[in-house]
Amino acid sequence: MRHESFETKDKAEIISPAILKNWKNLESSVNKIFSQNNQNAIDILLKISQQLKDHKNLHYTHCKDDKEKLREFYYSDLPHRIDFAAKKIVDNFILGQKQNLYRKDISKEMVERIYKKRILDLHNPKIFPPQKLNYQTIHKLMFEEIINSLSNNNGKRYLKKIRK
Repeated sequence: MRHESFETKDKAEIISPAILKNWKNLESSVNKIFSQNNQNAIDILLKISQQLKDHKNLHYTHCKDDKEKLREFYYSDLPHRIDFAAKKIVDNFILGQKQNLYRKDISKEMVERIYKKRILDLHNPKIFPPQKLNYQTIHKLMFEEIINSLSNNNGKRYLKKIRK
């Protein structure tokens, strides 16, 4: 799944080639992790949290380009990035249910909505000012929280085992 905005020439001209490359690389890495067969759903989300360690570098406030144009692009493209991520989380949730790691008493629609809300909060500079926070830590904690909230007893035991 490609973000339409990555393929749109006028938007690509707004942001620096380095940022565009970072976003494309991140998306490609996430797709690659999700496409590997025979993976545990929890392991997948932990790998994704590691991939997001450079997220701070993708935020427009850390760029030397025209901040106003970057801000406009960043927020206009945000729905595409959130939809992409939410779809991956839902796919992971379905996989985790099949692997008997995730709860059966919640719906994939609920998982998607809760995840989207968390991401919107994460991108709200009043809640999480990008200049002051360590995004690696925030993403790691967010994914650990997601895993804990989705996991059944089997998933929680597995998570506890791999944390040791």
